[in-house]
Amino acid sequence: MAYLLDVTAETYFPLAPHHTFGRLATSVDTHIDKPYVSKLHAAIEWNGRHWRIKNLGLNGTWINGVSLGQGDSRDLVAGDEIHFAEQSDPGFKVIDIAAPADMLWPLDKNPLQTAPIYLSRYHLLPDANTPELALFFNEDSQHWRREPLHQQHEEPFELNDGDLVQFCNSHWQFVRAQIVGPTEAKASRHINDYEFIFNMSLDEETTQLELHHQQTLDLAVRTHHYLLLQLARHRAEDATRGLDSKSQGWVYADQLAAELGLDSTHMNIQIFRARKQLADSLPDALGQQCLLERRGGKIRFGCEKFKIYKGDKLTLASSCCSQ
Repeated sequence: MAYLLDVTAETYFPLAPHHTFGRLATSVDTHIDKPYVSKLHAAIEWNGRHWRIKNLGLNGTWINGVSLGQGDSRDLVAGDEIHFAEQSDPGFKVIDIAAPADMLWPLDKNPLQTAPIYLSRYHLLPDANTPELALFFNEDSQHWRREPLHQQHEEPFELNDGDLVQFCNSHWQFVRAQIVGPTEAKASRHINDYEFIFNMSLDEETTQLELHHQQTLDLAVRTHHYLLLQLARHRAEDATRGLDSKSQGWVYADQLAAELGLDSTHMNIQIFRARKQLADSLPDALGQQCLLERRGGKIRFGCEKFKIYKGDKLTLASSCCSQ
């Protein structure tokens, strides 16, 4: 994400994909309260390869001392100095020219001291070792969601552009720059195309997970695979009781935590890590939110095809799996 330095205020700010400057405060992204600046004086826009500035005002825009007339435009590079209408004004300096990206913008320090956090599907914040909250991208709504890790019954909620995000006594602003989310429209595979194969040890101490669809993807042994397995068990049990697929597998989160011997925080961290591993392993697959679904304090394993092996013995399988 590109950002500029406001030389007068000595503050930094990120550029929106189409970022406007001018005197009309209600209609521009950056307000410049100068009588000789036009109501809509200039725009900086990402064209897919470069950031390009276009002068819209009558009194001109200056780039490194070179004037742009009304309607003129040029690409920007790091270090460019921008002045609107009057070269004698301190103006703005281009600090970074990275492409637009969803991110958390630091509010406590400038981005030269604390780098922005660029968002790519799943994040534990401040880090994976001492997480306070999780951010993840919901493909269905095409919105980012914030999920606290320490509140058992608090549901994830959507983040809107400009929202404040706090963790580890630091303050960040959520900046939504992308029109579409991390999953490209070209992706054709869906999570429900895969068969989940759980290979559990006889003492149930370790669980390995494989995904089958045309070829096998080994997700190795992970602690969070046992959480998925336990939820898959509930789903299989509900299926044998005759419940329909939409009703199968729902378990209260506190019940699941008790079954796993975890507190709510550690269980939520495992849920997040399971989601993140799947997203990292299948970055182009649709339906990531189906892995673990939540509603009304309950959670379930949302994928339709699975088998559970204990040792070398098949113990459970969903009805749509091949035997």
